[in-house]
Amino acid sequence: MSNSLREQMLKSGLASEEDVKRVESQKKGRKKGPKKKKSQRQAPKSDAASHAELYDQAKRARDRDLNREREAERKRQADEKAARKMVLDSEIRRSERDADVAFHFTHGERIKRLYVTGSQQAQLARGELAIARTRGHYRLIPAEVADRVEPVAPFLIAFRGGPVEGEDDPAYEEHPIPDDLIW
Repeated sequence: MSNSLREQMLKSGLASEEDVKRVESQKKGRKKGPKKKKSQRQAPKSDAASHAELYDQAKRARDRDLNREREAERKRQADEKAARKMVLDSEIRRSERDADVAFHFTHGERIKRLYVTGSQQAQLARGELAIARTRGHYRLIPAEVADRVEPVAPFLIAFRGGPVEGEDDPAYEEHPIPDDLIW
């Protein structure tokens, strides 16, 4: 029981050393009025009052942190909503009639299939188009839109094509695999 409330709040993390120093400096730096007679002087603040003041400051600090977190969450949700809208607005429509080539890609741990046209398949392979997933549907979007969406909401982008950077097997240098090969 020898620990004061101030020390207990410091140990529990509700107040920091800076808060304590700020309270102490405010106490010391208060402007003093004209000297009063002994009978008019007020009794110094009790420990309970100083502890209550320290508690109030710690509560205000917690409230500020909580408000900052809530504001960050609201901003994140607004950014994600804007990213979804951007995907929907820039979607490249696929005609059921013309989309005759099955494009296979992995999303998560599953292999998915999306029917596209031949030119769209080539653009996907070159990285000019990307596949995004919103509202349970896969949508073709331009790579520029995917570049803007990915930092904000990476979970929306299901597939990003592009040239594969890696080791080329020397045995296949003489016999390249054609781009239009369909299995």
